[in-house]
Parts: sequence; C-alpha cells; structure tokens
Amino acid sequence: MEKLNIWGDFLKRKVFLFLIDISVTLFAAILALFVRFGFDFKEMDKYNDFILIYLIISAVVYIINGNYNIIWRYATPKDFLLIFRGTFFSYIGILTFLYFYKSIILPRSVGMLTFLGSFVLIIITRLFYQYFIFNSKKGDKRLIIIGAGDAGVMIAREIENSGYGKIICFLDDDPLKIGRSIFGIKVEGPVSRAMEFVNKHNIDEVIIAIPSATADQIRSILKFIDLEIVNVRVLPHINELLRDEVKLEDIRDLSIEDIIGRKPVTVNLEKIGKYLKDKVIMVTGAGGSIGSELCRQIAIQKPKLLILLGRGENSIYEINEELISKFENLNLVRVIADIENKEWMEEIFKRYKPEIVFHAAAHKHVPLMEENPYEAIRVNVFGTINLVRLSCKFNVERFIFISTDKAVNPTSFMGLSKRIAELYVLSNSDDCTTKFAVVRFGNVLGSRGSVLWKFKKQIEQNKPITITDPNMKRYFMSIPEAVSLVLEAGAFLKNKKLFVLDMGEQIPVENVAKSLAKLMGKSKIEIKYIGIRPGEKLYEELFYPYEKPMNNYHSKIFDIEYEPKFSREEIEEKSKKLLETLKAGKVDEAVQIAKQIVPEFKYKEEE
Repeated sequence: MEKLNIWGDFLKRKVFLFLIDISVTLFAAILALFVRFGFDFKEMDKYNDFILIYLIISAVVYIINGNYNIIWRYATPKDFLLIFRGTFFSYIGILTFLYFYKSIILPRSVGMLTFLGSFVLIIITRLFYQYFIFNSKKGDKRLIIIGAGDAGVMIAREIENSGYGKIICFLDDDPLKIGRSIFGIKVEGPVSRAMEFVNKHNIDEVIIAIPSATADQIRSILKFIDLEIVNVRVLPHINELLRDEVKLEDIRDLSIEDIIGRKPVTVNLEKIGKYLKDKVIMVTGAGGSIGSELCRQIAIQKPKLLILLGRGENSIYEINEELISKFENLNLVRVIADIENKEWMEEIFKRYKPEIVFHAAAHKHVPLMEENPYEAIRVNVFGTINLVRLSCKFNVERFIFISTDKAVNPTSFMGLSKRIAELYVLSNSDDCTTKFAVVRFGNVLGSRGSVLWKFKKQIEQNKPITITDPNMKRYFMSIPEAVSLVLEAGAFLKNKKLFVLDMGEQIPVENVAKSLAKLMGKSKIEIKYIGIRPGEKLYEELFYPYEKPMNNYHSKIFDIEYEPKFSREEIEEKSKKLLETLKAGKVDEAVQIAKQIVPEFKYKEEE
C-alpha cells in the first residue's frame, strides 16, 4: 500500500509539472502574438490553430525529451540545458509543420518569441519549484561554512538539498570573495570575525569546509572560535575522502587529529593499486582501529575479495556495514576467528586462498597485558606464528605485520610479545615463497583503547583528567596517515624487511589532554597526576641502537636491512617454554626465558 502511495505522489508531481509547462507555453504564444499585433485581437484570432498545434507538438516533445524524469530538488545546470533542448525542438517541430502545411502563414518573430518565452518561463517555474522545496525542507539548525572554495560550494549544495539546516553565511579570507554571494548566500567576511557572526546570527554550528587544510591551519582557524559556545564540524582531509565529490555524510565532528595532527603525507596510489587490485586480501583484526582503516583504504583499490577477519563480532559487523554502504561492488567476506586457532585458521586459508595478508590483530593494552602475560604471548606471538606458517603453506604473496614502538627495548609483556613476533616474521625459513615485512610505528590518534578514550570519558563526566606523569611523551600519528604508509611500505616489499614510520617528534601527553579538553569545550578542567603504571615508559623509542634506518623508498618510511640471529624454529621453541612457564604462573622464570630471545627486555621487578 505504501509503494502505491509513493507511486501515486510521483505521478501527481509529473502531471503537475506537465500542466505548468503547457500553461506557460500557451502564455508564451499569446504573449508573442501580443508583442507582434498589439491590441489587434481580430488579427490574433487568425493564429488560434498555430497555438493549438504548437501546444500539441510541445506536449509530445516535452515528454519524449525527459523533462519529467529530472529530480528538480537536485537539478544542475545540465538539467536546465535539457529544458532548452525541449523548447528548441518544439520550435523546430512547428517550423517543420508549417513548411508542409502552407495554409498558416506565421510571422517569424511570433515563432521565435514563443520559443524563447516558453524556455524562460519554464526555467523560472523550475527555479521557484526548487526554492519552494529547499525552504520547506530546511531544518532549524543555523550554519556558517568556513571556506567558499569548491568543497564549500559542494557541501552548501548538499546541505540545501538535504534540509540539514539553514546556511546563514560563508566566511573566507579571500578578499575577492568577501561581499559576493553563492546560491544567494553571502560571503560575509574573514575567518577572524567568526565569533562576531556566530553571536550576531545565533549560529548553532560552524562547518570548516577546507579538505586541504593542515593541522596548523585548523589550529589557526580555531583560535577565532569559542568551542564552548558553538559546535564545530569539519570535512576530512582530501587524502581521507573516498570519492572526488564532497557529500553531506563526509562531514564529521572535529577530532583531536585535526588539532594536533601533522602535515599530510603523500603516497603513490598507483603503486599501491598495482599490488592490491584484483587480489584476495585478508586483514586480521579488521574490526580494530588500524584494521578497519586498512579495510577502507584497501577497498578503494578494488580488490578481488576482502576478508574481514576478527574475534569481535560487533566490530566486524560494523566495518562490514560501513564498507558495503560506501563501496557497492566490493566483494566481502566476514570471518570470526581466533588467529591462534590452528585448525580453523587453516580451513579459512584453504577456503579463501588469500594472496596478501595484513596482520593487525593483537592485544595492545599494556597494563592489561601485564596482568595477563600468558594471553599476550598466546595471541601476539603464537597467533602470528600460526599466520606465518599458513602463509608459507598456502603460498601467500605478501605478509605485512603491524608492530609497535613498544617492541623496542620492551618493558612490558605486550611490548615483549610484539618484539618476539617481529623476530619470528623476519627470521629465515626454508622453502617459503612468501615475502615478509614488519611495519613498526607509535601511537595512533583515536585508536580504541588509547589514552584519548579515557581522557574523553573523564572530560564528559567533568572529572579530573588523570595523567601518569607530567614528563610522559608519546609519538602520535593519525590512523589514515599510518595506514597509508603501511600500504605504501607493502608496495616496496621485497623480503624480510623492517619498515619504521617517521613519527615526527614525541608530544607531551599533557599537551594532548589539554587539546582534547579545549576541543570538547572544557579547557579549564583539572589535571591530576597518578604515577606510571606497570609496563609503561616515560617515552618511547622507534629503533634499536644497532638498527640503521635509511630512506630508500619514501621520505616518511625508514627501511632497515635485518640479519636474523635465530631461526623460526629456535624462536618457536623458546616461545613455547615461555608460554608454558607463564601458564604455570612462574613470572620470574618466564622473564629469564624471554631474555634469551629478547636480551633488551627490562621487566619491572628488575628495576
């Protein structure tokens, strides 16, 4: 019944527009005769047949031309050209008819004026129709758009079409744009006057529509906006957009990455596309922060099949729903599995035959893994061992392991587990054609389980932000940036390569907390120091002293030639002893076994 109602409304709109077009065409013909003959109605009556024939021809042409297949709510200049084509062919039609039907002698000016008049009047009716739709569907939200460039214009049109809110004005620093209008919306002034217009027009939301803006530029804009008074949303950086045009769904809340993020990196999309396109690709930990972003960026390259593998059903469900909504033709399969489960993982490899594996699944929470060291070794070490073995057995082309800066001189069991996994991936193995690489980097902004999530909850609850130590520093990188570089590193992969991402300078965690508080409109919130937790360091390291980083492929990717000290068999044997000892609860003994594999391991009790 609902479908019938929708279809009925659709036909009503078509008939309504058709009647309007015929009416204005009739009016244009009468007006043309009046212009030609003035008030000589007796002379005008001679051309009644002309009017009738013109209307019949116009009616047929308008329908055939497709005038009523256009959704005028989203009409573009191209659609208005379609109207011109319809009125022009109506004019050609009447000229052709009169050429063969000699009984009607029509002044040339009357035909031409009828054509031009009908075109102008139909366009005017459509503009009024658009205006009526836009204004009847606008929401109550009052908006300012910062940036009157291409992206700002596109998002303004999307907002107008969707009824998301009412755009009060644009702001832009370009003096050539200030004072001019876009869609009848004025470019009021420079960004420095943002709060003046926010207060003047009672603005609910400011949208920063500058996808090319760097973190420095975003920070510069935010200096002029009081986040405690008005909400700010942004378009993501141009590297993060999944399409050429900007859509309403691309607008997102301002994030910590926008404030403390670094300069955007450039990657070679052609090289990345060459090794990912039409491949069967498996991403482990596909529901996690890094894994899900890997899936998003891989999906752009049109793989043959993308395998979303993870242990958490909700996170796998969510990334699957997101991908199918954004990529219509993407071939996906969802797999719920523990990477350490040998039998089931072998069945998965046998069934889907992955050609490239990105291994992002891991336990990452340092203090939690200090309480559960057995689980850290079981998943992070033996899960990786299982995947490496299966990759060799099923002739996977490339295997890229996602590691962490906590694997360098580890002081925690989480860091230890990632270092052992690094060593295993990079060690020698006979009769294996798979190319292996490790990509190591530091903290990513916005990852699940990161300290930023904790800070955010504390700020939302108006509780003091708890920081372990005022001197604590960390590397920070945006998730999209890190993943882009991971994919780039995969393009350079020959075999047994260790790649380390250039993380820039370490940032004091206290600065990050203050930036987040400002972002959430609570810059005066209290900060409390609680002391370093088990397994944590004051600062992180990206390299061991003996590692010699080089930039052979990309300015933001260090590559290191690695000479393995142990075979995979030796690492696996010692790791089994380590796991058995931890299972028995003998932590001190486990530490000594761990040092046989990773001599740099510094456990808390030794300190």
